[in-house]
Amino acid sequence: MHARKTTTAYWMAGLLFLTLSVSAAWANSFEYENYIFHYNALRTDELPAESTQKAGIPRSRNRGLINLALREKRPDGSTVAVPAQITVSAVNLNNQYRELSLREVREQDAIYYISDFAINNEETLRFQVNVLPEGAKKPFKVQFEKQFFTAP
Repeated sequence: MHARKTTTAYWMAGLLFLTLSVSAAWANSFEYENYIFHYNALRTDELPAESTQKAGIPRSRNRGLINLALREKRPDGSTVAVPAQITVSAVNLNNQYRELSLREVREQDAIYYISDFAINNEETLRFQVNVLPEGAKKPFKVQFEKQFFTAP
């Protein structure tokens, strides 16, 4: 029975992230040395209700989701998911600062880091991401901005 629950959990997580990738989740990326760091932020109501419910993410116009993944380039041109220590903070234009608490999700050969957070209409968040790939000696930083619109 335990194996069945674990398989179901992986399937549900996979469904969520398949949905994210179909919705241009990896439209943003940053290359550093032999790594490709993928990132995206969006409103949680832009995801299917079934996916967010099964993944335990509140679905709302007033909730944002950050989705991060790190891949390492191989000599043959392929990439492989790499675990990392990742920290994320966000600041809005009023200099209100918040730390985001990430959850690691492993699904077959993929590793994702996600967090959901409150957002306001027309709020612009500047994300500061620190990434330390497993086995690396020094971290790298990624910064990006996202404006959220929550009004109907």
